[in-house]
Amino acid sequence: QSFRFPFRASARAQTKLVHGMAWFVAALSAAIALIAVFMSHNDGVSGYIANLYSLHSWLGILVVTIYIVQFVMGAYAFYFSARESLKAVVLQFHVIVGPVLYFSVVATILLGIQEKEGFIGCSYKVDEPDTFPLPRLEKIPPMCLVSHTLGLLVASTAVATYVALYNGKISVLEVTSRID
Repeated sequence: QSFRFPFRASARAQTKLVHGMAWFVAALSAAIALIAVFMSHNDGVSGYIANLYSLHSWLGILVVTIYIVQFVMGAYAFYFSARESLKAVVLQFHVIVGPVLYFSVVATILLGIQEKEGFIGCSYKVDEPDTFPLPRLEKIPPMCLVSHTLGLLVASTAVATYVALYNGKISVLEVTSRID
């Protein structure tokens, strides 16, 4: 998908290198995050927390596993192999799984934010049906407003990425004609 971005480098080799470096940075970030999570969950000083108990953690492990498969296949096929037939097969997988993986990472991040909000109590007490909550928004704890804002930024980044990736490549008429 990154090769379709209109502002890419003019040389394909440079574009592939930037693409690979960006995903390598993502892999490094994920590795650091996983180490930090397991260290914090198994820290006797701050209290032990079960590992892999939530949908966030399960989806996170699935995302990391798919990422490793995607990265190894992509690196082997596009950087270390000269066989065009292998590249053609892997490219089909790579083009589909890349965006799915990206949006799965976004879902994992949002689930993690929501999970943490549950820990810190991002709610307020109500004594009657909360049918019009806008006047009570100031009762939401400030830390929760920060996490809500972070979640909105993550979701907005995902939407902007989607627009950048597809940038009008698929029109409504084209999709409609495919359905007919």
